[in-house]
Amino acid sequence: MENQLKTMSLNRTLVKLKAENLSYEVGKDKPLAILRDVSFSAQSGSFVGVVGPNGAGKTTLLRQIGGLIRPSGGQILYNGQPVQQFKPRTYARLCSYMHQDTVVPSDFSVRDVVMMGRHPYASAMAAYSAADYTYTSQCMELAGCMPDADKRVTTLSGGERQRVMFARALAQDTPLILLDEPTSSLDIRHASEVFLVIRRLAAAGKLVIAVLHDLRAAAKYCDQLFLMVHGQLVAWGDPQDVLHEGHIRYAFEIEAKTFLNPLGNWDYDVDNLPRQS
Repeated sequence: MENQLKTMSLNRTLVKLKAENLSYEVGKDKPLAILRDVSFSAQSGSFVGVVGPNGAGKTTLLRQIGGLIRPSGGQILYNGQPVQQFKPRTYARLCSYMHQDTVVPSDFSVRDVVMMGRHPYASAMAAYSAADYTYTSQCMELAGCMPDADKRVTTLSGGERQRVMFARALAQDTPLILLDEPTSSLDIRHASEVFLVIRRLAAAGKLVIAVLHDLRAAAKYCDQLFLMVHGQLVAWGDPQDVLHEGHIRYAFEIEAKTFLNPLGNWDYDVDNLPRQS
């Protein structure tokens, strides 16, 4: 894998991402706050995990970074420029986004779906180049979906489709990669392979930000974590500092005992009963 990444012509443009007092509300008569005064910074060479309970605003934060929804207040700066000021095609060359939903509305082949990641670089009048096809094949190899290249996406399992969507995000070759629960449907082998690819990409100079529910994987693979609760960023930094027992109790309303397992990795055990208020 490491040798394969070395042979790929990766976009290693420096990224400095900054959120300033970001907020997002829905509804007019009685607005519901989804994000509240979120501020952070991140830059190239990091794998950042966004963790927290359901409904904490994690996906909303990712969508705002991706320029998919406009903040109600505050702003996100990409190398000093507000994300909303970029033209969509320009930003698609800077930031790729892998959604939770892996359903493809049409009966495309796997290769066709992954090739869609090259669309921001194709001209309206020109077909994809030989280099596009080569890069797409390399991304399918990394994501583990090359054996399915000629299959119809509609025939694949949820986990297989998830690897296809991961390959499509890689094929976009952006300095900033956003992933919303990229391993939620994967078995332990394929999940670990995806996390190793992400680690290698970050080491190669990409900035990867991923919403994750697997706290053990987040602690093991991420360089830093953002912990979100009720639309607020309540803790950030080194995974073991963020995932201490007090934060877990506050965020997930459950008692947890954290420890280092025999392999030296952060781990936890929980009481099956919710924390009593």
